[in-house]
Amino acid sequence: MIEEPLIFLGILFISLIISSLLLNDRAGVLKPIATRLFFIGVVFHELAHYIMSIVMGRVPKSINIYWRDERYPQYPNPRGSVKHKECPSFLQSIVISFAPLYLSTWLIFFLLFGVIFTPFYDPLIKTVATFVLLSLFLTAAPSKWDLLAVISSFKQDPKHSWYQVLLISLSIMILWMILVFTEIIFFLDVFYYLAIAGIYLMLKFTFIGMRKLVVRIDSYNYRKPQKISSRKLTRKRYRPSKPWREEKL
Repeated sequence: MIEEPLIFLGILFISLIISSLLLNDRAGVLKPIATRLFFIGVVFHELAHYIMSIVMGRVPKSINIYWRDERYPQYPNPRGSVKHKECPSFLQSIVISFAPLYLSTWLIFFLLFGVIFTPFYDPLIKTVATFVLLSLFLTAAPSKWDLLAVISSFKQDPKHSWYQVLLISLSIMILWMILVFTEIIFFLDVFYYLAIAGIYLMLKFTFIGMRKLVVRIDSYNYRKPQKISSRKLTRKRYRPSKPWREEKL
C-alpha cells in the first residue's frame, strides 16, 4: 500500500520537471510540439476532473477547454476548467483535484508496459502511444488552481473540514487494525482505497444517526408525556341512516 503513493510522488516530480523544461522558451523548436502535446494532456486533465466530480456526487456545471488565452490570442496557451454548481467539500475537493495524477499514473503504466514495451503492436501504434504518454506526463501534476480550490474549500467550512480529516484518519486506523489482526492482503492497492471509503461512509452515517437520536431524545418532553387517545384505538361506530318517508299532502 505504501508503494503506490511513492509512485504517485515520482510521477508528480517527473511531470513538474518535464513541463518546466519543454514548456519553457529555452526549449526552442521543441516548445511548439510540447504545446500541442500539452493541449492533449489538458483535455485528459479536465476530463479526469469531470469524471471524478460525478463519482464524488458533485455534478459539474460545465467543462471548458481553450487553445489560446483571451488576453493574448496570438500565443497558444492551452488551459481548461471545470465549474461546479456548488462548492465541493474539503475531502471531495482533494479527490477531484488529484484525480488527473491518479488516473494519469495508471494510464502511463498501461502505455509503458501494455503497449510500448510489448511486441504485439505495430511501430505506428507505439509511436502514438509515446506521444500520448508525453502528454500525460506534461499535465499529470495538479495545477495551481487545483491546489487553490482545495484551500478554498477548506476555508469555506473549517469545522466540517476538520471533521472530515478526523473521519478519514479513523478510517485508516480501523482498516490498519483489521489488516493486522486478520492478515488480509489485497492484490491491488485500489481495494485499500475502496475499503477506506467504505469505512468512512459507515462512520459518517453512524455519527449522523447518533446525532439524530440525541436530538430526538433532547426534544422529548419528559415532564408532559403525550397522552394516548383511545379514539385512535377504536373503530368508528356504524350508525344506519333513517329510512326516507314520503310526506303526505
